[in-house]
Amino acid sequence: MPSENKKTDSFKELRWSDIQDWAGGKATSKGIKYQEEERVKEIKCTPEGSLVARVQGTTDYFTEVSLENGKLSSICTCPVGHDCKHGVAAVLEYLEQVEQGEEIPLIAEEDPLIIRARRGYTGAENSGIHDAEKSSLQNLREYLEQLKKPELIEILVAFAEKDSLLGMYLKDRQNLAAENPAGIVGEIYSEMDELWREARDYDCWNYEGEDMPDFSDLQVRLESLLDSGHPDELLDIGKGLMDRYDGIAEYDEEGEIGTKISHCMDVVFKALSQSSHPAHEKMLYALEIELKDNYNILDEHTLWKEDFSQEEWRLFSEILKVRLQEAEREENGLYYSSWERDYAIDRLVGALKNAGLSEEIIPICELEAEISGSYVRLVRVLLDSGEKEKAEEWIYRGIKETCEEEPGTARELWNILLEIKENGGNWLFVTALETEEFFRHPQLASYIRMREAARKIGKWQEIQEAALRYLRSGELQAKHVSPLEETSILPGILPKTGLLDISSLKEIEPPVSDLLTKIAIKENNPGEVIHWYEKFKEKRSAAERYLNSAFENEIANAVKDKYPEIAIEIWKKLAESLISETKVSSYEAASMYLRKIKETLEAVGKKNEWEIYLKDARELNKRKRKLLEILDRLGEDKIIRE
Repeated sequence: MPSENKKTDSFKELRWSDIQDWAGGKATSKGIKYQEEERVKEIKCTPEGSLVARVQGTTDYFTEVSLENGKLSSICTCPVGHDCKHGVAAVLEYLEQVEQGEEIPLIAEEDPLIIRARRGYTGAENSGIHDAEKSSLQNLREYLEQLKKPELIEILVAFAEKDSLLGMYLKDRQNLAAENPAGIVGEIYSEMDELWREARDYDCWNYEGEDMPDFSDLQVRLESLLDSGHPDELLDIGKGLMDRYDGIAEYDEEGEIGTKISHCMDVVFKALSQSSHPAHEKMLYALEIELKDNYNILDEHTLWKEDFSQEEWRLFSEILKVRLQEAEREENGLYYSSWERDYAIDRLVGALKNAGLSEEIIPICELEAEISGSYVRLVRVLLDSGEKEKAEEWIYRGIKETCEEEPGTARELWNILLEIKENGGNWLFVTALETEEFFRHPQLASYIRMREAARKIGKWQEIQEAALRYLRSGELQAKHVSPLEETSILPGILPKTGLLDISSLKEIEPPVSDLLTKIAIKENNPGEVIHWYEKFKEKRSAAERYLNSAFENEIANAVKDKYPEIAIEIWKKLAESLISETKVSSYEAASMYLRKIKETLEAVGKKNEWEIYLKDARELNKRKRKLLEILDRLGEDKIIRE
């Protein structure tokens, strides 16, 4: 068998810092433990130079690790999906085997190991595996077709005795063959009653494991009813399931019961497609069920994609319009709440389009905007119809009406306006919108968007000066204009947008040193970073609230080349604070900062200072065994010792 690809030689040069940079301290520590526990059950290398492995966790997980341009990356079939402890374990197992002189086999492309590993990024079901499963079922079918009827009966009876669900399914089919659907339906309702009694016996902390109500029997009985040609009988059962779940959903915090009911409702939607009802009644049923789904447990179904006639879509839309009108008069109607009405109107718009009645859509959407504030739908419909000017009029009206009570809607309308102006190439107006947004909500993200827009029109220098002056001193010319007077956010530089409300500008306490620090980091200005970092620390109360480890680490990374002593001071503080927590997870996090101290001191020719610091840390924490193991790794460079 071919072994070890020359392209994997680059793995031999890996350092512990490479592993930590890739997977993080926590995954690195767990990966080390997995490798030491011999959980890597199979490992091979690919012709491209990656590693593929089977690692034992709660189940077998399959991972592929690549090393390109000195950077590690991995995919995995575990819930994390990438750059995880299973990948770390695979790399360390490979390096240990290489160090011991063992040969690593070269994998073939059709090897199931690589197919399973790559399932992580090619979809939940790898096409090769799916094809193999289909082939296996086909072989089974061909085998069964060769058997005689008595042999098949013996097989079914034998397995019905072993499998209670199969036994129940076959008995229900037997009863239904005797024209007794009412009896099965009655038993289904009795079973539902029992399941809900079980569900109500538990509080939200007890829905787990074997204590969970078991819906598998119910699902099998629904399937037997459907397979026996009784789809209509399932529709009322589906309504009952959704109504009953609504009564216990607040206890189902993790959604396990909701998932089981969703599986039952999948059977109901299959029944709906096969039912004897006309298409418009099927649509009305589906909409009613969707409106009962207050906790979003249902999977997507295909009914709305079916090829119904225009007449069926018209009948559905006419009935739905009547029901919506009735709901305005009856507060307990199914379509009364805002989200239910909004959802139903979306279905109505789609139905009118499919019915060839597009001319009715805009008037209905205009009325809904007046009634319920559904401006976004109206604007999108107008844009789809090519009525851009009218859409912009409704955007301005909608923002004015919703900015205080429904800021999310106002923001969505603002985004649509921004998109319109970007698509039209009106970058001066785009810059005005983004600049207003920055002064309304001063954040790094809005600063960056403002900068990108301003650079397109060549006005970044003036706008940047105004923005930084505002953050440093609170000075802004537009603030001195009367609230009743329409103005530009930066008169003489940017145009009026018609959306600026001076009273909406956020009150700041200059200097806004945390944001100024972040801006300096983004613009790679270490001197300004230090200046505003020091100012920020002077605001003790603010610093205590907002200065977190991630931000301080970002500051240290930004200044380490020009001001290494400040970076080291920050990292020491962060590391020592974590170590004082005396938790293994904190030691793992601290190791990231300790390694940065090591690398920075070595880069400035102070390796001896690092060794003294490491020695002192060992002595100070000599009773913390797990920490000492981590410190030992920090003292090493390459994973494979030469």
